[in-house]
Amino acid sequence: MADLNVSTQVFSEKIRSIVADSEALFLTLGNTTPLFVKELHENLSHLEHSYHTQGVSNQTLNELEQLFTDTKGIIVQSAHFFSQMHDRGRVLLDALTKSLDRLQNLEGNIKNIRNDSEDMALVALNALTGAIKSGTAGRAFSVITDELKRLSDQTNLLTDVLQTDSSSLIYQLSNFTEELHKLEKLQERVFSGLESKITQEFLDIEAKVKELTESLYTLIEESKSLEAPVSAVMETIQIQDIVRQSLDHILIALASYETVQADASVDTVELQAFKGQLLNLGEVIMNDVVKKLEESVLAFETALFSIQKLIRKGEKQRTLLLRGHFSSLSENSIHIVFEKAAQTLTAVEQNLSDYMAIKQTVASQGNRIADEVATLTKQYVKFDKIINRFRTVDIAARIEISKQSILRSIKNTVLAMSDLINRITFDVEEAKKASTMFIDDTHHAIIEYAKTYEEELSAFSGTQTELLRAFQQFSASREQLEQNTRNFTLFSETFLTLLETQDAELTKIKQLVNQCKDVRSAFITAKESIPNDTQKMEIRNQHLKDIINKFTIYAHKQAAAEIGNFEVDSSTSSESFEIEASKVTFF
Repeated sequence: MADLNVSTQVFSEKIRSIVADSEALFLTLGNTTPLFVKELHENLSHLEHSYHTQGVSNQTLNELEQLFTDTKGIIVQSAHFFSQMHDRGRVLLDALTKSLDRLQNLEGNIKNIRNDSEDMALVALNALTGAIKSGTAGRAFSVITDELKRLSDQTNLLTDVLQTDSSSLIYQLSNFTEELHKLEKLQERVFSGLESKITQEFLDIEAKVKELTESLYTLIEESKSLEAPVSAVMETIQIQDIVRQSLDHILIALASYETVQADASVDTVELQAFKGQLLNLGEVIMNDVVKKLEESVLAFETALFSIQKLIRKGEKQRTLLLRGHFSSLSENSIHIVFEKAAQTLTAVEQNLSDYMAIKQTVASQGNRIADEVATLTKQYVKFDKIINRFRTVDIAARIEISKQSILRSIKNTVLAMSDLINRITFDVEEAKKASTMFIDDTHHAIIEYAKTYEEELSAFSGTQTELLRAFQQFSASREQLEQNTRNFTLFSETFLTLLETQDAELTKIKQLVNQCKDVRSAFITAKESIPNDTQKMEIRNQHLKDIINKFTIYAHKQAAAEIGNFEVDSSTSSESFEIEASKVTFF
């Protein structure tokens, strides 16, 4: 090479550029990588602590457990209250069953009254015929038969009314009884096994929430596998000192050459041989630097790839976990068990509404039945008046027959009339007795049952309000659990940002490798420009030999360190290559 000094200056500039770039790069890595490691540890620690001590799932379970306990308390209290209602209904139902039998007998009594009344009309007609045949003596008696005919007609009309009223009463009582049966069945459906069902549904939810918690914690545990590759990233920044030391030795050697080659007394051919050996040793050291940097790139790249792979895996598992636990399409999701429990609470509230709607109907029917009974009772007052009039007519007929011997031919008719009056009186009394017994046994119970509706309505409104509140809290807890789970993330934004920074630094390390390769290639190119025989010639200048020996020892140490897997502990400091002008010797 014509100008050896220019060549060494170019090498020095390139190496100083590499030194500056590597220092800036590894300084950045030295600042960010510890933060990267620290952020990972804090992130994992926060997640673990959160789910061990203050886990949202545990908090949700505690809230839900209290909510279900309160709801069961409402159910138990309501069941007790409605059981009392059921007992009242059962007593009334038993009374109604007996009363319906009595009212069926009442219809028979009314039918008998009508038949007797119709017979009375025939008897009155026969008596009237006999009276007419008796001539003038029978005229007074015809007044009696007219009255008898009139009373018979009134009795017929009254029995028609009574029969209509009793039929209506029986019909309404039948409906009333049917509604009471509905209440009985509905109450059994509402409260039968409800407490145990509520308990089981909470246990189902508890199992699912715990399963979710364990799944999330499994993700946290798996995320700890990031610690190894993150630590590997940390280790890559430790090669900076080795790289810097190697490059410094090359710079010292080149500086020594520039000092020596400035001395005109040094043989040019020997100086060129000296330079060739320096170039050869520079190639060896640069080759070692490239190798170490490439190993760092591989370790760094492998670690970052592992980190990114684990992050993708964790996010995928998190997505699948959310889909499995909160999708309405998944048979075993939390959504399903929550929905099942929600349906139970809704069904209880709806059944209670249905119960009170039927109860309202029953209460209204009870009031109508009370009105019917009151109307029926009034009819018997009218019957009493007619029967008293019948008896008066009977007495008048007997007196008239005893006074008029000519009327004795219709005596048997009068006796039949008396018998019919007695039968009508008996049937009316039996009907009145049946009605009275109904009133005594049932009517008051119906009225009392209807009166309790207001009390029950008030209690039901309170129960309904409590159940609605419980349902709202239940829905809020489910939504909070889902929201917190969906917001769950394994890695903080800070950690992901630092990961992007590390990825960018990896690119810079690769660029640094290329720079070193360029210098290594430049060493090879420069070495090839020196004739082989010149490179192989023996250097006799002792000072040049000392420089080469020290440089060779360091280069060999580098190679030995690679083979023996240890770091170079160079005792060949910068001062070792510093040569004072008085120590330069020439041959």
